[in-house]
Amino acid sequence: MKKIFNILISFYLFFFISQAHAQINTDEINKADNKDYDDAKNYTFNPQIFSLSKKKENAFDSASATYVLSSEDIRRSGITSIPEALRLIPGVQVSRLNGHSYAITVRGFQRQFSNKLLVMIDGRTIYNNLFSGVFWDEQDYVLEDIDRIEVIRGPGGAIWGANAVNGVINIITKNASQTKGTYVSQILGNKDQSITEVRYGGETKEKNNYRLYAKTAFRDGLDQYPSKARNRDENIHYRSGFRYDISSIKNNTISLKGDIYKGIARNFGIFSSQINDKSSTGGNVILGWDSKISKKSKTTLNSYIDYHRFYLPLLRRTAKTFDIDFQHFYNFSNYQQFTWGLGFRQMQDDIEEKNSIIGVPPISYSPSWRNDQLFTVFLQDKITINEKLFLTIGSKFEKNDFTGFEYQPSTKIVYYPARNQTLWSSVSRSVRTPTRGEDDIKARAPDSTFVTNVGSDNFKAEDMIAYEAGYRIKPSHTALIDIAAFYNKYSRLRTWEGSHNSSAAADNMGRGDTNGFEINGKWQVNNKLLLEASYDYLEIRTSLNSASTDNNSIVSSSDSLALAEGQSPRNQFRLRSFYNITSNLEFDNMFYYVDALPTGAGNNFNQKGLPSHIRFDTRIGYQPSKELDLSIGIQDLLDNRYREFKPALYNRQTQTGRTFFFKLVLQY
Repeated sequence: MKKIFNILISFYLFFFISQAHAQINTDEINKADNKDYDDAKNYTFNPQIFSLSKKKENAFDSASATYVLSSEDIRRSGITSIPEALRLIPGVQVSRLNGHSYAITVRGFQRQFSNKLLVMIDGRTIYNNLFSGVFWDEQDYVLEDIDRIEVIRGPGGAIWGANAVNGVINIITKNASQTKGTYVSQILGNKDQSITEVRYGGETKEKNNYRLYAKTAFRDGLDQYPSKARNRDENIHYRSGFRYDISSIKNNTISLKGDIYKGIARNFGIFSSQINDKSSTGGNVILGWDSKISKKSKTTLNSYIDYHRFYLPLLRRTAKTFDIDFQHFYNFSNYQQFTWGLGFRQMQDDIEEKNSIIGVPPISYSPSWRNDQLFTVFLQDKITINEKLFLTIGSKFEKNDFTGFEYQPSTKIVYYPARNQTLWSSVSRSVRTPTRGEDDIKARAPDSTFVTNVGSDNFKAEDMIAYEAGYRIKPSHTALIDIAAFYNKYSRLRTWEGSHNSSAAADNMGRGDTNGFEINGKWQVNNKLLLEASYDYLEIRTSLNSASTDNNSIVSSSDSLALAEGQSPRNQFRLRSFYNITSNLEFDNMFYYVDALPTGAGNNFNQKGLPSHIRFDTRIGYQPSKELDLSIGIQDLLDNRYREFKPALYNRQTQTGRTFFFKLVLQY
């Protein structure tokens, strides 16, 4: 393995130096290539980002640790799902648990249902308030329709509200004007057995644009560890949807979009030898409306209705959400940009307990039906101190039915030493509000009436104060270096207070802090080669109040606070290269190093560490014409079988291995 690793590194170094030398000694590039080259540079080094303030701004100038993954990044990386795309982003930790589930977070506290990361699709939150976190098996969109994935590493509570503690991921789809014509894609592979995407887009007489799409995906499962037996955890997903963009109304743009889906995630649980499939159905409709009132004033309105239902042998849940968010941007002068907004969300859910499976611990929620409301107010002011120094202060104020009133202020300052440099720092407060699992749950031991853990109405919101600083520089018009450092201090972290002989109740007797940094660099070597490398470093420390019994509670083996220290890698490294061999032949490579997961406190099976691992992906793409795109991709080329995460609440231990696929795209 070391020999292979050294060969790969030597290849990259040779490739890197030779292409740099070629650039230095090349005096002329044909005009057509120059145009494509300039377009690529503009998008690569000057991306626009929406998620920082709910309006587009230059990511390079921002006072936050940000990253924008473009549609072209996704296409050329050869990935086939949204969770795999997130591996490409600095500071994001991605671990595959099985054929359908992932543990994904930013800056630590990684777990199967990571509860400190807010994830959205076109502003619609997919953060689940039952367990917290995201059901990634249900987010299977047409990747070609994704315009970009915006990531904020660090708190976003001042803009987006509760649960945007460690970071924000906003997946933004393309305007219908970007997807005209017919698009057909077919993927065949050993794990992604068959993924079919069909889309049609057009234009009306009024010059408005629309698209319709449908997708089916059949994904095979992983193998168990260490037996290599099939885990039978396949994921089957069907999705269809539409988008309609209206631009014919003067000074207004309106978008209406929606999806419906149905899926099965097989073998979702580990409570018994029986297969526990999770079936899900859902749909949503999103309305977005931007209106320009004057040169100084504009408004945005975003609203959605979401329906979600899933079935497990353990329980069944139906949830309905209505959300509306209004924002008003007003420039008092060239030196002061003021923003205010109002929001309302209503969440209804109904949970039905199922106790028919032998060996499955019964779970119930009391009350089984809830109707929760959330009211928000947002204020922010960006002040120009001088032509190089800017101050932004703001806060989100919320009233929720779990913990009452919450506030999440933020202060950011940015300084531009020169036109090609940005220096920034910030101090922010964010909170994570309770879920149904912490407020209303009652779980019992298998085949017993003994209650293992219960929710508590006294559970308070978790609290985090974040201190951040960063520096960006463009040494040349073809290079970018981005550095961010952080220190986060957590209080009132969740614990389960009880003992092995009594029920464990949710409480807030934990503390913690994290610190680290992220470095990302991009270099457009020439019109053929783009290189990108990133390195993340993270330290996590947790502690308990002296009276806490969290480490001795009956649920400590699967969900104690001490586990957090051993569930996120300390070091991560990524290296990517996109190389155009010819105008229609692409050669792309991705290399990942993920540090070991250390052994935590205690002696139970969940605390054992995992070794570090490396992953090497490669892709070759061929475009004989504008209408046809062929590609072959291989992930884990070295077939270095490994586990990515420790046992979690709803998964067996599985291991990944080499996967490959063939992709055909027709568009006309």
